[in-house]
Amino acid sequence: MKEHREYPLLYMEIDMIESCLELVIFKVKDTDKARIARRAAQDTVKNYDGFLSWTAYESCEEKNLFADVVLWRDLKTAKEAAEKVIKDPAFAAIMAEIDGLVTMSHYKADRVVEADALAA
Repeated sequence: MKEHREYPLLYMEIDMIESCLELVIFKVKDTDKARIARRAAQDTVKNYDGFLSWTAYESCEEKNLFADVVLWRDLKTAKEAAEKVIKDPAFAAIMAEIDGLVTMSHYKADRVVEADALAA
């Protein structure tokens, strides 16, 4: 366990080899309603196979623009989850608040860089 604490990047990079980052940027009709609906969807997706994390963002500059960064075990489970989301009633409220999809893509990690302790 000591090696894991001393070399976190080594272990992070190993984990990132197979993982799949899903980036979804979309416009919403009502920010407050969408925020509540998205949080309910996050609570549901925690139980999906292959789900690792979901960070929800709101634009600092453009009202009603959201971004979701979702990490999946691999591309296969990400795509399976996308099919499940369409049919899952827990996602109906957030789907109803979406006013337009800007982009939805899947990515694999190339490299991870962290700040030096002094720079942070």
